[in-house]
Amino acid sequence: MSNQNRPDVLREETSAKDYDLLYSGEGDGNPGYGAYDRPYWNSHYYPLYKAVFEEVVRIGGQSQQILEVGCGSGSFAHLLFDKSKLIYHGFDFSEVAVRKAGARTGRPEQFSVARADDNAPMQRPYDTIVCLEVLEHIESDLQVVEGWKPGCACVCSVPNFDQPDHVRFFRHEDEVRKRYQGLLELDHVQRVPRALVRGRGWRAYLRALRWSRDNPKQFAALLGYKTFENLAGWIIFSGHRRG
Repeated sequence: MSNQNRPDVLREETSAKDYDLLYSGEGDGNPGYGAYDRPYWNSHYYPLYKAVFEEVVRIGGQSQQILEVGCGSGSFAHLLFDKSKLIYHGFDFSEVAVRKAGARTGRPEQFSVARADDNAPMQRPYDTIVCLEVLEHIESDLQVVEGWKPGCACVCSVPNFDQPDHVRFFRHEDEVRKRYQGLLELDHVQRVPRALVRGRGWRAYLRALRWSRDNPKQFAALLGYKTFENLAGWIIFSGHRRG
């Protein structure tokens, strides 16, 4: 379907083949994918992973079964395995990412290859869906959410910034509520600003500060003032799939 007929779509989805190249380091796309090879505690995504884990435990306790839609190379799964005994399975349509997830965690049996809209993974038993930084990449995101089991808990995140492989992005919480509240009974929506130093190192951080001296908003964001609005961040939203 062309973007002209889909006002909510900025550009076409990136293919699984392209993601395989990105995760393997061979693609010409976003160089940030190399950051996914870092340990979760040294990733600029760590504030997101930590906040999502806390929300998963809050919404479902310590005895739930987790199904992660779009697990990537397993960073969040690694954190979850380290900090809990929750039952987990993750899937992603990138074979390279799934292979890396198994190698990272030492639990390859906990991951499989499938698209977000495939039916087979949804036949697994689960209490809670985790879907992080996925829905912005999918044209049919609403159909994906619609396929989740009625009544299950859901913890999701989307970015507040655009990049070449995003189909859409969300500037603030109201846009998230407007898009997903018909399918999800949301009880918690929060902002998480990106880490200022973690994942980039002090040298790169100080260099960014120096380069942003003529950009007051970016300079202030790098100092921790309105980081979410002026630099980058994520919106976490959680609740239950409507019946």
